[in-house]
This record gives sequence, C-alpha cells and structure tokens, in this order.
Amino acid sequence: MKGEIIGVITDPGSSLSPRTARERGVLLLDPQAPLEPQYRRYLEHYDRLLSLHASPLLCPMHGMAAEAAAQIGGRRVRVINTALGSAGLGAAALRAAELLTAGADERAVLEELRRLAREGRFFLATHDLSKLVENQMLPPLGDRFGQALGLWALITLENGRFRTPPLPVPSGQVLGSIARLLARTYGDRRVRVRSLFGDLPETMREQVKTVLGERLHLTAGSLAPMDPVARARVGDHALAVFAYPV
Repeated sequence: MKGEIIGVITDPGSSLSPRTARERGVLLLDPQAPLEPQYRRYLEHYDRLLSLHASPLLCPMHGMAAEAAAQIGGRRVRVINTALGSAGLGAAALRAAELLTAGADERAVLEELRRLAREGRFFLATHDLSKLVENQMLPPLGDRFGQALGLWALITLENGRFRTPPLPVPSGQVLGSIARLLARTYGDRRVRVRSLFGDLPETMREQVKTVLGERLHLTAGSLAPMDPVARARVGDHALAVFAYPV
C-alpha cells in the first residue's frame, strides 16, 4: 500500500556484516534466537517486512522464517525464497533495500529479485566438498572429487540447487575460470559482483577483484569474509561469487 514503510530483513547466511547491513538499510535476524519476537520487534518500526532467505534446498532458514511469519499472521511479514545463496542472498538484500530507499514499491522490488535469480550467476569454488555432502547439498561420494589431485571444484547454482557434477579446476585457475564464465555470459553488459571468501590464501583473496575487474565491466564490486553460518554449510576453504547485470 502507498505510504507504507517496508523493511528488508535477512539472515547471517547473507554474510552481511552488522555494519554493512546498518549502513545499507538491511535488518539482520539472529538465528540463535526465536524469530517471531524479532519480527515483532522490527514491526514496531515498520509497517511490513520483506524477509529474504537462501534457497530452501541450501539452507533451512527459509522454513524457519515462514513458520515464524505464520505465527504473526496477516501479511506483515513476507518471506521470500530468493533461490540464491550466500553471496547472492546478500546482493539481493542490498539491492532490495536500495530500491526501497529510492522510492520503489514492493511490486518493483519483487520483480527485481526475480530478475536477479533469473539473470544472476552464482559460483562456488571449494577445495573440500565434504560439508556440502554432509549437509545434503550435493549427492554422496561428491566429497571424493578431485582432492587426491589437488583440484578445486567449481559449482554453479541453478534453480536454487547446486548443479552436478562439479567442474574440476586447478587451484591456480579458479579465479580465471569464474571470470571467463561470467564474461561469456554478460559480454559488454555492466555488472555488479559480490564475492565471499572463507579460509583462503591471502594472495588468492587479493587477486579476486583484479581478475574479475580485468574481464568484466564492473559498476560495483565487494569482497567480504564468509559468515560462520555460511561456512558451516559449504566448508571453510571456499569462495562464493555472485554477479548480476545492471
């Protein structure tokens, strides 16, 4: 409805730091505490909330949020499956808050979120697939992939699910492979990129912006540590990259 004050809220799986979230107008849930009281507290300041979460196939937070919203009743909390994960979820929350601040209505925000899921590209590079298998995000035996050869696994996200089999990539070619795939997808289109890193070598972290910047027409880019919640899902030795066209 016109004149409503709508808040954007998400969970730590977005890997948005409290400072970044606060500065960009995004609210953060505490997954260690009951969600319903948190929603009610925020609803003292907002007419309604858009609660953004990763694909339910990757993380249980969507289901937990939906249960809490149902307890509140009405339409004051709208729980949204972004069909994304980690870096993509953070990018979606920031984009939604950006549009609302610029005066967009809820319909326009929801359409933009659908566009990000449709046109955005998410890549996860990891040296250890055991956590993904343990959390049932990949099928069994995937954890044996490439480790004996020192290879990294490069996995894409499609329709809220990791696509298998992973692409084997030598460690020195991980960033170049991601940049090449994104450049092939977007060509001369302007893009925004959000990248998250786990326990990776400092040299590799330093190269992320350089390699992506050389191959893509970046209008904005960010590189941040992966939240412990996300790392618990995908493993410590991982890099997540999400890009979408402007």
